[in-house]
Amino acid sequence: MKENPAVEKKMIVICDDNAALAVLMQHLLRKKGFRVMTAGDGSEGLALLRANAPDLLLLDLAMPGTDGAAVLEAMKSLAGKRPYTIVISGQKGRETLDRAAALGADETWKKPFNAADLIGRIEALIAQGIL
Repeated sequence: MKENPAVEKKMIVICDDNAALAVLMQHLLRKKGFRVMTAGDGSEGLALLRANAPDLLLLDLAMPGTDGAAVLEAMKSLAGKRPYTIVISGQKGRETLDRAAALGADETWKKPFNAADLIGRIEALIAQGIL
């Protein structure tokens, strides 16, 4: 099956300290043809953002060290185009996700989430020309 060339050109960074989830998402997204890199904490995620200028960032909020909120804040000073950012958090309370949106997240999702729904959403963003 031939992959969609628009998908093959898209780079996604997954920034989540849950290694099992990050590896699973990386596998599923690569299987769809995306280029994917993972980071286990916010500092590593920021380094990947600076070095690679991805199209999409999938960002956890609760991580040791530099957390997702700090990543969102730091992204305001990134040179170039800021990646579309989907925060995916297991933290309880709508206010946490509202804060992420206020800091610049384009979308907020709660954990647990359906991986097929997320991949469908990413494909829809490409089809709409957002990514």
